Amino acid sequence: MDAQIAFRGSYLHTIDEKGRVSLPAPFRQSLAQFQVNSIVITNFVCDGARCLDGYSLDRWQKFEEKLARRSQFEPKVRKLENYYLARAGECLIDGNGRINIPAHLRAYAGLEREAVFTSTLHGFRIWDKRVWDLVFQEAEQALLEDPSLFSDVDV
Repeated sequence: MDAQIAFRGSYLHTIDEKGRVSLPAPFRQSLAQFQVNSIVITNFVCDGARCLDGYSLDRWQKFEEKLARRSQFEPKVRKLENYYLARAGECLIDGNGRINIPAHLRAYAGLEREAVFTSTLHGFRIWDKRVWDLVFQEAEQALLEDPSLFSDVDV
């Protein structure tokens, strides 16, 4: 079922004083097609910058199932559990299409007022706008310097 839920694009939204932020309308529409009313977000590091990683609940549960097949005694699994799973939060989508980002995740990602939602192949990310602007500029500069940068990505 979840293989068809797709998040595309990037969107700027404002976080209110209670930590609520609207999910981008296209994201809500993708979730609504499958009657999904919650997402899971957790801390993440991308290109040396802190952000949040987001998933539909179904995709997150599939990730947990896959991880549960690994031994809990593997050091890398424990580190992943401690870093990625332990801080994950399920966020219900309210009647206004908003989620409440837990305070510890807002603090981790440095989210203050402006949040940028960006699509990924597995879900989406939430960035502080200032951080996203820098990450995007660095990626763009790398591509300007090396136009063949993505040539070995076989798609």
